[in-house]
Amino acid sequence: EEDGLQNYTDAELIALNDGTATAETVKEQAATEKEQPKAEGGMDLAGFMGTKTGKFYSQFTDEKMYMKYETVMDGMTMTVISATKGDKVYSESIVDGVSSGVTIMDGEKMYVIDHASKMIITMALNTDAMTIANTIVEESDVDMGDLVKGTKEIDGKKYDTEEWLVEGESAVMCFDGNDLKYMISTIDGMEMVIKVVEISNKVDDKLFELPSGYTQFAM
Repeated sequence: EEDGLQNYTDAELIALNDGTATAETVKEQAATEKEQPKAEGGMDLAGFMGTKTGKFYSQFTDEKMYMKYETVMDGMTMTVISATKGDKVYSESIVDGVSSGVTIMDGEKMYVIDHASKMIITMALNTDAMTIANTIVEESDVDMGDLVKGTKEIDGKKYDTEEWLVEGESAVMCFDGNDLKYMISTIDGMEMVIKVVEISNKVDDKLFELPSGYTQFAM
């Protein structure tokens, strides 16, 4: 019994019509592609989703992420709040309980907000602008062959680790069960330890609103 033509894609109908494929080979090809999903660039998506990193990242496939983390820079503990929603990005640094600056990006422009002076500097968005969201390991960034699993002790507690190479640099994800607790990045030989305080796939739209009454300057 032959399948109805509506069961084939346009490409499969062309192959059937010009004799380069049969109904049987078309079915086999479709079954193979279904069983072996690939991410962009031919990466092993099924393999990646079987890792703790993959399971963690799968929470944010709708392009929304809120993250609060701590890191130490120049001997001072800095708290960073970062949020992304589509092409919108919010980033705030807090040192000793005082906000040292807020940056908002909307896909076209970047706004640097200084609450102390009530000023907003507006500039064309630099596509190289980095946020903590960009340090999260995504399936298109990595090769499963580079994955190294292990353990690491931080402040007396042992964590399961998955180390990846992202553009030649080391990124270590540290998990307590399936919960991400630390990220350790090594860039240009310098190690940065990031302690995760809060992560959510819920993002408040108010974060991306510019404060009213502030003076704006364009650069």
